[in-house]
This record gives sequence, structure tokens and C-alpha cells, in this order.
Amino acid sequence: MTTHRRHRRLTGLIAAGIATVLALTLAACAPAAPGEAGSAAPQELVIGSQMASFPSLDTGAITTAGYEGQRLIGNLVYEGLTKRDISDPNAAAGVAPALAKSWEVSSDGLTYTFSLQDGVTFHDGTAWNADALIYNIHRYMDKNDPHFDPVLITYYTVLTFVKKVDKVDDMTVTFTLKQPFAYFLADLYNVYFASPTSLDKDGLTGQASHPVGTGPFVFDSLEQNQSISFVRNDKYWGTVPKLDRLTVELIPDPSARTAALRSGRVDWIEAAQPDDLASLEQAGFVATGNAFDWEWSWQLMTKEKPFNDIRVRQAMNYAIDREAIANDLLHGTAVPAYQMFAAASLYYTADDNLYSYDPDKATQLLSAAGYPDGVDVKVGYITAGSGAMQAKAMNEALQAQLAKVGIRVTLDPVDFSGMYAKLGGGNTGWQAANQAFSLEQPSSWKGFWFGCEGNFFGYCNKEAEKLYDQALVTVDDKERAAMLTQVGHLVTEDAAWMFVVNDTAPRAMSAKVKGFVQPKSWWISFNDISIEG
Repeated sequence: MTTHRRHRRLTGLIAAGIATVLALTLAACAPAAPGEAGSAAPQELVIGSQMASFPSLDTGAITTAGYEGQRLIGNLVYEGLTKRDISDPNAAAGVAPALAKSWEVSSDGLTYTFSLQDGVTFHDGTAWNADALIYNIHRYMDKNDPHFDPVLITYYTVLTFVKKVDKVDDMTVTFTLKQPFAYFLADLYNVYFASPTSLDKDGLTGQASHPVGTGPFVFDSLEQNQSISFVRNDKYWGTVPKLDRLTVELIPDPSARTAALRSGRVDWIEAAQPDDLASLEQAGFVATGNAFDWEWSWQLMTKEKPFNDIRVRQAMNYAIDREAIANDLLHGTAVPAYQMFAAASLYYTADDNLYSYDPDKATQLLSAAGYPDGVDVKVGYITAGSGAMQAKAMNEALQAQLAKVGIRVTLDPVDFSGMYAKLGGGNTGWQAANQAFSLEQPSSWKGFWFGCEGNFFGYCNKEAEKLYDQALVTVDDKERAAMLTQVGHLVTEDAAWMFVVNDTAPRAMSAKVKGFVQPKSWWISFNDISIEG
């Protein structure tokens, strides 16, 4: 069994897919696989999650818990027409078939014809077919549908491009778009499909508490604010999972997660603390990580003083020691970020690594901007949750670094929902916000992070916005990537954010978990994971 040194570099993290976890024999476990009843102990994987609470379990609403909600709940129960392609752990995630086995796109980019997977059933036995697909799409888009929920469409903005959906035959449908949209296939990954029978019987409330999808695991039980459990879907149309049962426990405190792993209460922990990795490995646990397109930054409110002056924003980026954060504080579980895109991104170019650690230059820029005595800023940050990393320690380290050049920072910790409530309200009292997010889904960038209308931070670069809008309707992959690379150049040049690090999603687990390979993505699959012994 290969383990990695605590101070491992990026090369030691990439493709570090390593097996793991205690074979727990619990009376509550699901039965053994068909044909093996009584021949082996049931296999349960227990995961310690950093989520503070469980979301609604209804399709799109799971997104309220961020990517960890999708990764540990949504993708187990539900599926979309497509999914993230993580088959190559050394490549950025692409697009792969899921409930659609294939598709054709018209030359004008307006019509997508999907051939649906054969032999798929929902967990309640309802058949997956064109009627089930159209039932769900109408539910999301038609305000007169009895199961319409206006909240869900806010998570499925990809459907706003859809003009109509037509049934060709039982296993073929066409989507007609209002305008070309280059990321239509990619963004269908989490447009989840629920059982029409279940919805007709139990409605939205039933789906929110007892989800019924087509995924590799079947919802079993929920202990609110404690744990959620799933059992293997023996009738799954794809690769049937090896695990009998998978349980996710809420342990938002990172020290408590580590303690739970050491004690055997859980077998796998998300967002492992960097300080704990060396001792965990010495004790026989396994640490995994892989660079991916994940941005941990401060988003600067560019219409408010002092960040309405580009020199102050640039000073922020020269004042911080990213290497110290990534290597000394996070022990190599993050990669220094010098620009908008991570090196793992499809749109990265090293030419855009514009900022180095240069406190003298930071001081000069502040003075030139009219702040020779420094500035005072208030920064809100998310304390925990999907991708938040070691938020308190990291923000306090940045606070100390910035103080050395006269940038005096007051930190305002909030939870995940509190962050977006304040940003949505528009009167935060902050000059910047710290939140982590994936840039793996380009169609989401504009509404949240930049764009001259509607983003939370007031940043506007009309050239970047024009390029971005062109990219969204450009079918050629290389042309589109070149446009987005230039968008990243402009955003970086403008210092719209204070670029800090890119996460590698460090995890720790028992050495008895086998079959896990960590991809260059926030998406993971549990279908090939098993318990040794």
C-alpha cells in the first residue's frame, strides 16, 4: 500500500487514487449481493461529511448543499442525461453519457436528439423512457404543472435555453433550443430525473424527504441533522456498486471528523485537515488528493472603495504569500493560484500567472492609489462546507500577511446560506467575500463571479463579457477554449479577485477501502469501491 508524505507536491497528489476502509459488520446493513447471501459480511462505507445540514432531497434542491450535496447525495440517487467524465484521473472532467446513451446535434446547434438508455427503471420499478423524461422537464418548466416548484428552476438554468421537448418514440426525444448553447450537454449533468409514479403519489413533499431516482444507490433512511443512508441498487442499469450500504454523517467540525476516522466511527472523511495527514498516514490511514479546477479566492467588490481602484486590487494580489499558504499552512494540499484558472483547467496558460509575492510593490501601489497609510476592509467568509478548505486558518493567515503592507482586514465569518443571503440582499457591509467555487462549469461564471449585470461584486469588463457570450454559442471546442482563456486573462489582469490557492480535495480514509481513484474533478464515483477483509 503506497502512502504519501505530508509535504507532498502536486505531482504526488495527481492520480492518487488509493483504496481504503474498515469492513464494518453492522446488523443494520443491507443484505449481501444476490447469490451470496450469508457468504460474506455486508459492506458499509461510512463517510464523515463537512456539510452542516442536509438539503431537501428533491432533485435540484440538493444543490443548496453545494457540490458535496451532489457528490454524496444527489449523484447516488439521481442521474441526468449526461454526467461528468472522470474516467481519466489525469485529465480534466469532460462529458459522458448517463441516462442518454447517445445524441446528435443539428448543424445549427439548436436541436439535440437523445437516444435513451434501455432497460432502466426507477427505484420504485417505474420505467425510464421518453414519457418519464418529458414528465420531469415539464415539472421544471411549466408553472401550471401540479408538481412545479419555482425554486428548482433556479438550479437548472440550462433549461431556460429550451424552447420545447418532443417525444420521437418511447426511447428518443428531441430538445429544441431558443438559441445555440455550447454547454447544453455539459450542464445537463445534474438535471436529475425523479420517478413520475413517486411524484404523483407523494408530491414535492414526498420527494424532498424520500427521493426516488434511477441512480446506483437507493435512499434508505434519514436522521435529520445526523446521517443519511443508502443501499445498493441491485437492479442498476450500469455498473452495480460493490458496497451494500453507504452512510453519510454530518461532522462539520474538521477536528471531530479526524477523531471519528481514528476511532473507526467513520471510514472516510472529506476535507481532511492538512495538519492531521502525516499522523494519519503513520497510523495506517490513506490520504488522497488531486488538483482540479477549484478556485479559493477573495472576490473584491470593485465598485466600492478602496477596490474601485485597480491599483489597490493589484496590491492585494502582490501582498500575499501563496506559497506559504499552500505549503506551510496547508502542507501541499493546495496549489498556489496566480490567476483566474487553476493549472488543471482546460483554459489555463502559464502566461497569465501575473502575480508574485512582492510586498514592496504592494506598498508602492497603495501609495500611488492615495493610500500611503494603508486601508481598512471588511471581508465575509464561509466558515465550512463544500470546498471551504481550512477557512478560518487561511483567512487569518491572509489577514496577517496583508497587515504587513498596511491593509487592515476585519473578518466576518458566516455559514454557507448566510453568505448567499447577504450577497443576495446586496447590503453586506463587506468590501470583499471569500468563497470557494468550481470553474468546471463555464456557463455559471457570469451570474456569480463576473459580468456587467447581475453579479454580486460589481465587476464589469465589457471585452471579457463579449468574449464570454461568444464562447457560449461557439460550437468548436478549440475556438471556445481560446476565448475563455482570454476571458481569464482579462479578469486576472483586472485583479477582480485576490487569487489565493486551488484546492486538491484532500481526503483521508481507512486503508481497507479499495477501488477509489481521485479524479481531477469535484465529481467522484462510488460504484467501484469495495471493502477489503
